[in-house]
Amino acid sequence: MYVLLLAVAAVLMIGMRQCSMKGIGERHEPIAGGDTINVAIEISPMGVTTVGDSLGGYYYDLIRQAAAKHDRILRFHPFTQLQTALDGLDEGRYQIVVSDIPATADMKERYLFVQPGEIDKQVLVQRKDSMGMVPYASQFDLARKHITLPHNSPFISRLRNLSHEIGDTIYVTEDPQYSTEQLVIMTAIGEVDNAVASARVAAPLLQRYPNLDATLEISFNQFQGWAMLPKDSLLHREMESWFTGN
Repeated sequence: MYVLLLAVAAVLMIGMRQCSMKGIGERHEPIAGGDTINVAIEISPMGVTTVGDSLGGYYYDLIRQAAAKHDRILRFHPFTQLQTALDGLDEGRYQIVVSDIPATADMKERYLFVQPGEIDKQVLVQRKDSMGMVPYASQFDLARKHITLPHNSPFISRLRNLSHEIGDTIYVTEDPQYSTEQLVIMTAIGEVDNAVASARVAAPLLQRYPNLDATLEISFNQFQGWAMLPKDSLLHREMESWFTGN
């Protein structure tokens, strides 16, 4: 009965979340020109979400307040799939992608990072059994196992490196539709076996879904940042100064 109620509640939450995303998406603004900064921002409690009839979210409030202080105009473009936002960045439709993007060596080769002082790590989110035990207690247990991530997630490179470190294959399934947060919820209700998320994204979901565990670390602590193109180096320095005070 408990599992059934959990599944029903989780399905309802996914449905409500999709409606919330649709509401945000309906406010999607056309690409602005001139001095307006086009900001692609992830739909999530950390990025942007609906709060009553208005928009909220930690990053949304943070960048909006910083821009207002420096008399800059922003236009927000919410997204769920990070790769879609990065494609828009590469095509010049956005000037910055606001999300928890790990500043890995591979990503630094492609983008400049604005880092508002955030450090995080990647964790495996998995279900506990009825005794509170988890199937994977160490990184070596991931050998020849399947892990689900959003399509072209920056976490994939870490799993490839981890695969070399443990000397065996870790199979990655790339989901073309769902975000990291949604995949964590789907792990809770048993639609996927497990997922990888940043510890900060996983923490509030663990409180909602007590059958989840995120104690197995996939990476060391690393900077999380917002991505910009190298050609926008002047804007990058300006935005960095918003958060450093320099």
